[in-house]
Amino acid sequence: MKKDQNHNLALLWSAQAISQAGDAIYQLALIWLVLDMTNSSIITGIVAMSAYLPALIFGLYAGVFSDRLNRLRLMIFANAGQALTVLLIPLFLWFGYENVWIICGLAFLRSCFNTLFQPALNSIVPMLFSRDHLVKINAILATSGQLAWMMGPFFAGIFLTMVSLPNLFLVDSGSFLIGISLLLFIKKPKNPDRVENHSHWDNLKQGLLYLFREKPIFWMMIITFINNFFIMGPAIVGLPILVKNTLHGTPSDFAFVEGCMAVGALLGSLLVSKLNGRMPNGMIWGIGLILDGITFSLMYWAESVEIAMVIICLHGIGIPFIMISRTSIIQIHTPNQYHGRLFSVVHLGVVGTTAISAGFVGVITSIISVKILFFGIGIAAALCGVIGLITPSLRNLR
Repeated sequence: MKKDQNHNLALLWSAQAISQAGDAIYQLALIWLVLDMTNSSIITGIVAMSAYLPALIFGLYAGVFSDRLNRLRLMIFANAGQALTVLLIPLFLWFGYENVWIICGLAFLRSCFNTLFQPALNSIVPMLFSRDHLVKINAILATSGQLAWMMGPFFAGIFLTMVSLPNLFLVDSGSFLIGISLLLFIKKPKNPDRVENHSHWDNLKQGLLYLFREKPIFWMMIITFINNFFIMGPAIVGLPILVKNTLHGTPSDFAFVEGCMAVGALLGSLLVSKLNGRMPNGMIWGIGLILDGITFSLMYWAESVEIAMVIICLHGIGIPFIMISRTSIIQIHTPNQYHGRLFSVVHLGVVGTTAISAGFVGVITSIISVKILFFGIGIAAALCGVIGLITPSLRNLR
C-alpha cells in the first residue's frame, strides 16, 4: 500500500480501537446499571431496546446523509455527539436524578449519533484504500474492534474494583474525544461518485431499488435481519441476566465474560485473513452464521462463570467471519455512490433488529429460563447459516 494509505489505516485503526473500547465499557456499564437499579429483566430489555431503536427508526436515512455529505466530517460530528450524550449520564446520577427513564432517553440519543457514524465509516473505507486491498483492510480494521472489546471489559473489571459504576461512562466519553483527534489527521480521501441532487426520499428509493435488483446482496441482507433477531438480544440482555441471576456473578465477572468474547473474535479475524483468497467470502459468511448460533446453544450447559467464559470465547470466533466477509462483499460488488445507503441497511439489520430482539428477550426471560432461551435461539441462528451455505448465489459470492 502507498504511504498515505498506511498513514490513514494507522489513524483509522487507532481511532476505532480507542472509541470501541469505550463502547465496550459503555455497554457493560449501561446494562448492569439498569439491571442493578431495577432488578427487572423487562425494564433492562426496554432500555437496551432504546439504545438500538434509532437504527430501526431512521437508519436508512442515515445512509442517505452519508452518500450526500462529507463522510469524514459526519464521523467526527457523530463522535462528538456521542461524547456529550454519554457525559450526561454520570452528571444526572451525581446530582441525584437516578431515574431509569432519563438513562433510557440518553441511551436513545447516543444511539442516534452512532446511527450516523456506522454507514459513513464503512463507506469511507473504499475511498481511502484500493479495491484489491479491501478484504485485508476490513480484517485489519476488525481487529481494532476485537482488541477493543477484549481490553474494554477487562479494564472495566479492573476499574470497578477502584471506582463506582457511573465513572465508567466518563471513560467512554473521553474515548470519543481521543478518536476525534485522530480522525482529524486522516489524509483527505478521493472524491466519490456523488448521488444525484434529488430529495432525500428519492435518494433513499434509488438505493433500495438498487438493492432489490442485486438479488444475492438483497438475500444476504434478509438473512442478516433474521439471524440478528435471534442473536443480538441474548448477547446484549441475555448474557448479563445469565451471569447475574443464574451464575450469581459480579459486574467484574460479566466484564471478563465480555472480554473473552473479544478474544475469540480476534482469533476469528486472524482466521478470516488466512482464508482470504482460498475460500469465497459468501462461504466464510455462512460458516460464521453457523458458528454464531451453535456456540450460543452451548450456554445451556454453562454451570459457572468460567465455563461461560470458554463458551463465549468460542462464540466470538464466528463474529468476524460474518462481519468482515459481509462488509467486503458489499464494498467489492457495489458502486461507492450507494455504499452509504447499503451499509445503512446493514446497520438497520444489525442494530435495528437488536432493538426488537432486546425487548423480546427482556420479556421472554421473565417467563422461561435464560438457558433454555440460549439453546433455542442458537439452533435457529445456525439454521440461517445452513440456508446461506446451500444457496449457490450466496455461497459463491467473492
